[in-house]
Amino acid sequence: MSKLAAYDEERARALLRQVAAGDQIAFQTLYGLLASRMYAFLRRMLSNQATADEVFSDALYEVWRIAGQFRGDSKVMTWALGIARNKALMAIRAAGTVIHEDIDEHGEFIDSGVPDGYEQYARKELQEIIARCVGRLSEKHRECIHLTHFEDCSMAEIASLLGVPEGTVKSRLSHARAQLAECVGAVIRRRKDEL
Repeated sequence: MSKLAAYDEERARALLRQVAAGDQIAFQTLYGLLASRMYAFLRRMLSNQATADEVFSDALYEVWRIAGQFRGDSKVMTWALGIARNKALMAIRAAGTVIHEDIDEHGEFIDSGVPDGYEQYARKELQEIIARCVGRLSEKHRECIHLTHFEDCSMAEIASLLGVPEGTVKSRLSHARAQLAECVGAVIRRRKDEL
């Protein structure tokens, strides 16, 4: 998708509370807030893309799994990057490589809001994967994704536009997001296996 959500701490905290309650759609939205910076951070720590992809998936799963353990004494982004960093360090130790970096050394970059080369690369690559997977969706699912994420239409607006009940729109969106998540995961796994 060409539009990634800007980071907003209040929104991230609200979404994390919903994720802790098991809300998958909130997790997908939170993913949009965290993913590009987490991936850029991991690519900076890990020179191997396949390892970075694997650690990225593990870190996101951990965010989902322990969302209820967030204490609130840091930014959600910092907390998520801490999880990613710990996963990366475990991967580095398992590979026998030693690094001596601290997440604090990246603080200015992480919170600057200015994309660097790694972030731009990660964003472009993720956009290409998502665009390819969106293209594989059925017309009805693709339409709902487009109206929601590219046109910022509300559920009521989409329902009115398509002439279907809001529940149908929500169902289509849920199925489309699930298919996208499965497709993106499969592409990343396939790329990892090819390396």
